Amino acid sequence: MKDTAFLKGELMEEKLRQYFLDNGYYVARGVKYKHDRLDITDIDLFLYSKVSSLSRERINVDIKNKKTPKAFERIIWAKGLQYLLLFDNCVVATSEKRESIRQYGKRHNVLILDGNFLQRLSYKIDNRIPEDIFLKDISQVKSFNIFRDQTWNNIYEDSKSRLLNELDFSGFNKSLITVKYFIEKCFNHQKREQATRVLYATLSHSLIILDYILKDIMFLELNLRKETLSDGFKFGNLGREGVNNTIDMAIKITNSKIPANLIKQSVDTNETNILMDFFSRSEVSKNIFKIAIELESKAFANTYITPDVLDISVRSYMYMFLDFFGINRKAFYDLYTEPKTKKDSTLNFS
Repeated sequence: MKDTAFLKGELMEEKLRQYFLDNGYYVARGVKYKHDRLDITDIDLFLYSKVSSLSRERINVDIKNKKTPKAFERIIWAKGLQYLLLFDNCVVATSEKRESIRQYGKRHNVLILDGNFLQRLSYKIDNRIPEDIFLKDISQVKSFNIFRDQTWNNIYEDSKSRLLNELDFSGFNKSLITVKYFIEKCFNHQKREQATRVLYATLSHSLIILDYILKDIMFLELNLRKETLSDGFKFGNLGREGVNNTIDMAIKITNSKIPANLIKQSVDTNETNILMDFFSRSEVSKNIFKIAIELESKAFANTYITPDVLDISVRSYMYMFLDFFGINRKAFYDLYTEPKTKKDSTLNFS
């Protein structure tokens, strides 16, 4: 795609996304910050980095490539979002070149990418589908069941939003519903490419959430690590004790005749053992960030990449999710090896 197809701001966002990707970050563009299902604002770029085995870095980037970018206001805005989201750093990219802006940003621990820096950006973005075109295409497809008639772009946007303030077990458990939905949609040959691309993207979101969780527990003794993961996958952020207390309170309020132990046993199942066993492995924890970046790149690749040709390390993660959802591996991968029909057309992202 040629640069002339973009608005000025969109082009700069894509170039900066590529810049940060090339510097080892996981990057999501145009992430909606929500509260109580209401959209508050958009974050131009969300950056996530694995600094070490013990620490992660989260950064919000505000981009204004306009004649009057109001850089001082953007610094205040970006710093406020950093504070509200408990992020580690924030960045303001502005076409402004005044030294006073850079100094003001430095004083308040805001990295400024000024007009001089932006002019030097020469990253080609022809190898990626722009976010705007990606969203436009999937906005034509609707869900008619669990997502209450939402279009696919809205489901995808919700998945991205979890990266901001749901990097926890409850956020991951929500993401599983989205991942399963798009795996199932891959069986529809008319929507297969779209579903596969969104599957890659939402699966990468899920892995980033889990990577953030794992940083705090991978140095625990194996049995305790498994127990922590098991409780999180089963009971979310409340944990076993929180869910049990909630059940006890609900029975007391409603005067239910159903024994509390029976309800607790129905919640405490072995269905999540596949997830627990897989993600408790040290080698999985070491590679999960890299796999998330790889899946994100395949979601937006100009050339459609099917699951059967992914690297075996990436496929091993997909195998695990297929097994967890009870979806036959061979049946899934056969979708991409069968001869193409006229209906299996390639999306037009140009």
